[in-house]
Amino acid sequence: MTDSIFKKLAAATVGTALIFSLGETMPALAAALTYNFSNDDKTLTGTFSFDQAAAEDQEVTIAEGLKISASYGGQSYTEADDPLASVFTDFSGTIFNQAGLGLYFTPSAFNVYRENFINLNDSISAGVQTVTYTSVPEPSLMLGLSAFGLSLFLSKKITSPKPSSTKA
Repeated sequence: MTDSIFKKLAAATVGTALIFSLGETMPALAAALTYNFSNDDKTLTGTFSFDQAAAEDQEVTIAEGLKISASYGGQSYTEADDPLASVFTDFSGTIFNQAGLGLYFTPSAFNVYRENFINLNDSISAGVQTVTYTSVPEPSLMLGLSAFGLSLFLSKKITSPKPSSTKA
């Protein structure tokens, strides 16, 4: 019985140590922010990422490390297809949908202008569609939260009182 408690305590200690070690190293490293994006009918889908520190002036450019990967009409597109591509964010790197923030990306077949998508080859039938952005959690954050949750779960099991047996 006590062997099981020591194993659980050891696991909780390791989880806690992992959380603190991640906390120690994270401020020294800038967070990489990743967003998925798509238009209304999902004919355009993609991902872009950048270093959060680059968003301090609200615009992140390819020269500052912006990476773009998109798929539209059976073709793949990257930041190489638009060397002037950029992303506008708030000062922390956050993009709020329908707030005038987002990607500027204009390869030859389409334009993404913040929250608007325009098909350049058939703009009459396609019209303007809305672009939606979804933040992708950073893997180290997910690992830290998982370890923290595990340690909380184990500590509750260790400290939960056992039902007492009373003899009548």
